[in-house]
Formats: sequence, structure tokens, C-alpha cells
Amino acid sequence: MRARAAALLAALVVAAATPVPTAPAVAATPVPLVDSYFDWLVASHDGVRNGLRRDIEHVHGDQLAIAGKTCTTASPCTIGGPRQSTAACTSLQFISVYLDQRAAYEQRSLSSVETALVDEFAGAVLAHRLAKDPNAPKIFDDAVASTPDGQLRYFTSFGNAACGEALLAAHQATGTAGYLDAAVGIGEFLLRMQDPRAYYLTHGVHPFVDALGQPTTPPGGYVDQISSWSNLYSTISTWNLTAIAFMQRLQTAVAPPDNRYGQSAATARQFLTTGLQLGADWYTFDFDSPATSQNRVVAQSAYRADCRDNRWHRKGSCTYTDGRIAGGTLGTDMIEYGLAGLYDHERQLNGASSAAAAVTTLYTTYTSLPGWHTASASDPLDCVDDTASGAVDPYYPPDNQGATPTGDARDYDPHLSFGGFFRLTPPNENAEAKYYDIVGFGILAELREELVPAKFAAGYQRLQQADRQDALYALLDRSLAAMFLPTRDADDLDGDSDTTEHLCKGTRGTLPVAHNGLGILKAVGYAATR
Repeated sequence: MRARAAALLAALVVAAATPVPTAPAVAATPVPLVDSYFDWLVASHDGVRNGLRRDIEHVHGDQLAIAGKTCTTASPCTIGGPRQSTAACTSLQFISVYLDQRAAYEQRSLSSVETALVDEFAGAVLAHRLAKDPNAPKIFDDAVASTPDGQLRYFTSFGNAACGEALLAAHQATGTAGYLDAAVGIGEFLLRMQDPRAYYLTHGVHPFVDALGQPTTPPGGYVDQISSWSNLYSTISTWNLTAIAFMQRLQTAVAPPDNRYGQSAATARQFLTTGLQLGADWYTFDFDSPATSQNRVVAQSAYRADCRDNRWHRKGSCTYTDGRIAGGTLGTDMIEYGLAGLYDHERQLNGASSAAAAVTTLYTTYTSLPGWHTASASDPLDCVDDTASGAVDPYYPPDNQGATPTGDARDYDPHLSFGGFFRLTPPNENAEAKYYDIVGFGILAELREELVPAKFAAGYQRLQQADRQDALYALLDRSLAAMFLPTRDADDLDGDSDTTEHLCKGTRGTLPVAHNGLGILKAVGYAATR
């Protein structure tokens, strides 16, 4: 054990950046999952730590060409680069927790090299913040931007909650006071996103109005997003339940006498839980805002989130029938993050048994949905094996959690997550979503270990037995082999004005790897992986 730890640390100080092979041989004696995840996240590819990157690669036959280069499986076209703070923050949290638990297991303190590694990732995360102007306070002061570049940046409540958790973990691992201070700054940002009225009334903006168009109080959740132009987007999503867990943990860490972080979490929980109970993705609020370029509230047009009716909805629909939500797509990640945040918040307050009771009914409801299969009703373009395109195999047993899966490797594996990428209405275009199987396992690990331990154990065993050496791509099938998603060239990447042609899209990123590692460390613990 100590020898392997020493070897890992020695590897960290090697300056040369070596590419990660895309198809290495399977190790004779596979290392524990959390170790292989750590190895991959701290390894470098093209001079950048894997845990700090999220590149997009496109591959499709003979047709797609980007910047004059034909994109093929053997020679994919890569766009983007090191970006997305949420991925970097999740990596920082995993690395901090991993090193902290490993040191405790080995009955020692973190070494200077380990501390420097945490500092490196934390520094990369904090580089996403904009410099504050003390003469012109902004609602996004101390928040972490989604991407580190570009004239116009965006700050999300969901992403900042992830970064706040990561900074708290980095503080616990290293004792660096600056990380706690940065987490407090994020907490203050979330308070402003819960009630942003003071920042807009001077511009003639009423962020929240009632059915009669009169100013009203905010509903209680955290607004999803704001731009660096101080344009606030009019949605509040259920996955912001992750913020209530962070705010409660921040309350414990700093214990302000007015309990403002804990009270904020309680208020947001009461509102956001309603969305989970209704089977909704997000709430769209009505507002009164002048048509200016900055300092305004704007409707989010994506997924028809411009309903502006102070009601809960699913993506793609503003419809209610007989007083109930109708139509739209229910996205798995919104629900998984929401359930995990609710469970975490209740566990912090009252323990695991109470947390399980708080989410059991919701978990049962969502795992019983007669939604569309992960690969949906048909799969017109299978990026793994085009010969397998067509109708998918039948559903699993009624609760989508059967012990014996049907179908093949391209279909949803119920042992890893709980619902695949289910949809409540048939989509016009279908895509495999094994990503949700993998990332969902990590997000829900603690919850499922408590609620459905046998299924958690089965999923954990499948991951342990898989070939984990090729973790370069974070969109993975259940064997953890590299995989691409089928999609269409909606952004006209090849410039031929055809936005309907097929292409395969792969993400070289970190979220499934980091979330799996975090979930295992939280549910099982480092010592249990030895």
C-alpha cells in the first residue's frame, strides 16, 4: 500500500505530459476503482490534467469535416478545450476526499506533494472567478463561472454548489483558510440568487411578479443562471437541491449566529421538493423587465423554459391538462441530483434513516415510471455498432430494476443507475444515454446503498469487474469502454448549411469518473476498497 502511494506521488511530480492511450491493455491485477479514477484524473493529456478538461470530439463517416479536416473514428475532430468549472470542481472534491481518506487509512497527514495537488486543482477552479470591482458590487461576485474564458460568462447555482462542496473538501483536506473563505463567498452568491430583487429594482426590473403582474416575493429556490452582464434567467431547477446540501454543510462549517445558510437551505428545500413531487424539471417564474441589453431578467428559450407562468414544468412543454403537468421530457440528471441533494440535506440534519425515509417514496415513483427505454423506442444511429441500429430490446421488469437485464451492451443497465434517460413523451430523435447510467451511479451511490443495497452492490460489482483502463472518454457504456452518442449537426460544424445530418459526439471529460469516485468514497469509504 505505502509503495503504491509513493509511486503515485512520484508520478505527480514528473513534469512531462504523456498522452493517455485510447486503448491500453487490461491490467493483470486491476487496482481498486477509486485508485484507477484518481490515477486518470491527475494524469495529463495534451499537457492538461484530465480532471480539468472537457473536450468534445465528433466522428462521423465521410461527411463531417471541421476546419478542413475529415472526422473519422481513427482521427476524430476535437473542439473545445479545458473548460467547464463543474467538472473541475467535482474532480477537486473527489481528489480532496480521496487523499484525505487515504491519509487517514494510512495513519498519516497529507504530504506536501498531495497538498500541492489539491492546491493546483483548487487554483484552477478559482481562476474561473471574475475580479471584483469594490465600487460596483455584482450579484455574481465571488461566484465561479461555468467557463474560464469568453467576453460573456455565466454563473449557475448548480455549478457553484458543486464548487462550494469542492472548496469545503479542499479546506478539510489541507486546512487552507482561503478555501473556506471562497466557499463562504459562494454561499453569499447563492443567497443573492435566492432573492435577487435588490440588484434589479434600481433598473426598473421586478424579478418576480404575480398573475396580475404585480411585484411579489421570490418562491424560495435558487435562480438557475446569471450572465456577466447581470442578465438573470427565469428558471429554477430541481437539481438546485444540491445547493441545499452545500448550504447546510456551510452552515455547520462557519456557524453564523443568524443561521442564514441553514435557513436558506430549509426555505429552498421546501420549494424545490414540490418540483420533485410533481415530476417536474424546473419552475419558470414571471417577471417584469425592460428591454435593455444588461441588468435585466430574461426568459430561457431552450426547452421552452419561457413559460413565465410561476409554475413547474418538464423540458419542452408549458402545458397543463386538467390541472396537471402534461407533455415534455423528464431529464434523469435533474432528478438524480435533486434526490441526492434532498437525501444529503436530511442526513446532515437527522441521520441516514431519516434521510432514507425522506426520499423513499420519490425514489420508488421515479424507478417505476413507464418511461421510454434509455435508447428510446428506436436508435437510428448507433455510434458503437451501426449494424445494431433499430428498435431496442424490451423494457426491464416493471420497476426498471430487475435482477436479470435483457438486451445487449448498448441498452440501459438498471444496476448502475435508476431510470436511464427516461422520457415521458416520445422524442423526435433518439440518443443512447449510457452517460446517465454511469454518472447516476455516483450521484445516487449513498442513497441507493441505503435504500436498495442489493442493487447498489450489483452495480458496484459490475464497475469493479469492468475494463477501466481506458477512462479517456467520460461518456461510457457499462463496460467502461469508449463510446460516442449519436446526434445531429445542429450547429452546422462543417459549414454546409445542413443541420440535420447525423454525427457521433464523444465527450472527453470528468464528471462520470469523478462522481463514481465520490459516490464510492461516500457510500463505501476508502478503507473498504482495500
